[in-house]
Amino acid sequence: MTLFVSHQAHDEFDQATLPEVVVIVVGFHNAADIVRCLRALSRARRGPRFDVFISENGGPEAVAELLDALLGPASPCRQLRDGRAFIGRSSALADIRFSLPREDSGNDAIVRVAEMPENLGYAGGINAWLRLLLDLPGWQAVWILNPDTEPTPTALFELASHASKHKRGMVGSRIVSAVWPDGARTCGLSWRKITSRTVAVNHAVLAAFDSDPDNVEARLDAPDGASIFVTRSLIERIGLMDERYFLYYEDLEWGFRAKKLKQLGYAHRSVVPHKGGTTIGSSPSRARRSHLAVYMEFRNRIVFVRHRFGAWLAWAVLMQMAHIATYLFAGSLSNMVAAGRGTLAGLRGETGNPGHVLRAHAAQFAESMPLTVFQGSKDSAPVSGISPRREGTSILG
Repeated sequence: MTLFVSHQAHDEFDQATLPEVVVIVVGFHNAADIVRCLRALSRARRGPRFDVFISENGGPEAVAELLDALLGPASPCRQLRDGRAFIGRSSALADIRFSLPREDSGNDAIVRVAEMPENLGYAGGINAWLRLLLDLPGWQAVWILNPDTEPTPTALFELASHASKHKRGMVGSRIVSAVWPDGARTCGLSWRKITSRTVAVNHAVLAAFDSDPDNVEARLDAPDGASIFVTRSLIERIGLMDERYFLYYEDLEWGFRAKKLKQLGYAHRSVVPHKGGTTIGSSPSRARRSHLAVYMEFRNRIVFVRHRFGAWLAWAVLMQMAHIATYLFAGSLSNMVAAGRGTLAGLRGETGNPGHVLRAHAAQFAESMPLTVFQGSKDSAPVSGISPRREGTSILG
């Protein structure tokens, strides 16, 4: 599906002055999380000017929920009088704008909300805005945040400072637990070929331990996807996120491209508390993880290995069997089955939106979280087709 920006909206963007940083948040029926994230951003200090661009993947109901929340008493936002501009040929693709007052300055941030035409996944939701923004001047970097993060006031300042000082095009934060902020959940991601799995760098290390950025950067393969700061110049060199992954491993794959150019960095003092698992039901406990989270992890691990380490695929499949068995030992037969199905799907070459699994996930959590699920194409473009620029003025190529 290709949707084009209206001439009126595109002219409006052209006339606008974008700030130094664009913040992109991808939502899926988690309006309360997004409001808390925006409230945290309103407390940002010392950092560069920024605007926020939200991609809502959950359909019209989710957009309605989000708009109600942004207009509610708990929201730090104010809707602009002229805050609605159509960015597509459908009235459902309205870019609705809000003002986000910043506590440290008189420069309010602009918050834009756009409904995606279908569930594009995490990478797709990010790329939808980036394709439009890359045609526009002014901004120098993008800060990608998970919706259930609450960045500390200087998190953005530290990211931008580290990128500038150390000449790094992709910089990650220290991700901490929202319930245990004294310990790092991760300083980034590292891939282990022998065990065929991703590990969190410096997992559970106390905040009092001031990590040597050079040491951490040497061990990194990618920032954690909850907070990634990427310069515009690097995006123009390595391209957009790979939408084949839909959920999981898109951050690791993007990081590999940056690492090849020696552009990975880690800003220890950029601290971002992260709740984790509020959208798709991921959890440290194997028995409590959602079938969707397990399926996508195992499917995309195979996709990643085939793409990056093809000669290791047979070994990775063997390791997958061992990883699958851990769910049996954890007493979760259903998740063991989900892991096996994800592995088989990866071997069959399934990529993109796993519509059948999303529908099952919706049914599983219907009582606690009503979800709107859209079926996308089975396969998205190969990595060679990923480009930061496309013909025309398409926002959702």
